[in-house]
Amino acid sequence: MRKQSDLVKSEKKHPKHVMPILVLIVIPLVTGLILGYEMSGNVASNIPTVVVDHDHSDFSRTFIEYIDESSFFEVIEYADRDERVEEMLYNQEAFVGVIIPENLYSDMKEGKAPRILTIYDGSTLIVLSAARSAMSEILLTVKTAFMMNIYQGKLGVAPADVMNHALPVDVTYRLLFNPARNYRNFLLPGMLAGLIQVGIACMGADRAGDMRDRGIKFSAHLKTIFNWGIFGTVSIFLTMLEQCLFFGIPYKGTLLGGIVVTLLFSIVVFCIGYMIGSMISDRTLASQISAVLVLPTTILGGYTWPVLAMPDFFQKLAKILPFTYYGEAVRNLCVKPLQFHHLLPTIFTLCIFAAVEIGALYVIKRKGVSA
Repeated sequence: MRKQSDLVKSEKKHPKHVMPILVLIVIPLVTGLILGYEMSGNVASNIPTVVVDHDHSDFSRTFIEYIDESSFFEVIEYADRDERVEEMLYNQEAFVGVIIPENLYSDMKEGKAPRILTIYDGSTLIVLSAARSAMSEILLTVKTAFMMNIYQGKLGVAPADVMNHALPVDVTYRLLFNPARNYRNFLLPGMLAGLIQVGIACMGADRAGDMRDRGIKFSAHLKTIFNWGIFGTVSIFLTMLEQCLFFGIPYKGTLLGGIVVTLLFSIVVFCIGYMIGSMISDRTLASQISAVLVLPTTILGGYTWPVLAMPDFFQKLAKILPFTYYGEAVRNLCVKPLQFHHLLPTIFTLCIFAAVEIGALYVIKRKGVSA
């Protein structure tokens, strides 16, 4: 009978150990591996491209060679009619089309400014961004080479002065913090943190059910929240460590600051679920509500779409979402060499969130609000 009783107790405790590990450790790590491998190319490359060359000059062929030799493009078809470009983009056989007009080179020599038409598939914005940037660089290179030949050949400008005439204004670009335009560095840290925050909130709602005894001191609730905040911090940092070790995502900021900010964020998110679980006795319903409330904040918090580009209402809404502040902080910690003092505004804001939520939880427990 004693062995049977121990077995029953073990079976009752088993799910409580399995679910947190599954939700906060296993699922984030597996998801991180899948997403990290999926984005291992870092930027869009070998973009299928179709070319229509109506000029058939040495200049146009050189231009096409520049495109084909670029790591961003792969010319998969040399079409003989313009309509073929739209057909291939419509069928997603290609994502970029280049149409070179007749008499391109002769018109350029006569100063008629002919136009090369480049067509992009706007339905895939990441591919569009990479393709437009790379194509602009190729066009600038080709135009500069042409102007240098004109100045040096026809106008007799000295070779040392050719570049100054071909490029009368030298524009220098500096891309700070993510010079390789690596999309993983931009997207993955926040995406994974957004996934984990849902699990933290659900665990908060579930664990509130274990602490529904009104005789429990409020300090016991605080201890539970803090302990699970630590668990959430471990979950996020393990996932980030996985990305750093296996997929080369950088972490350039202060480690101490990252720990403090992540701990506060985990406490805030767990407390959201904990409050909902304290008010709703049905654990499943409380977990579902917590997930529904927390999940959209990854988008509403401005991580995938900048807050400054949102309507006024959503800009104001973003200011009351914890993920708005944490998402920006975690991305900056990955790509910028931030020091601890740079994170003080974020730390202060998350402390306010935590204080307000703990105060609200105290009222809930004191009043015995329950449904």
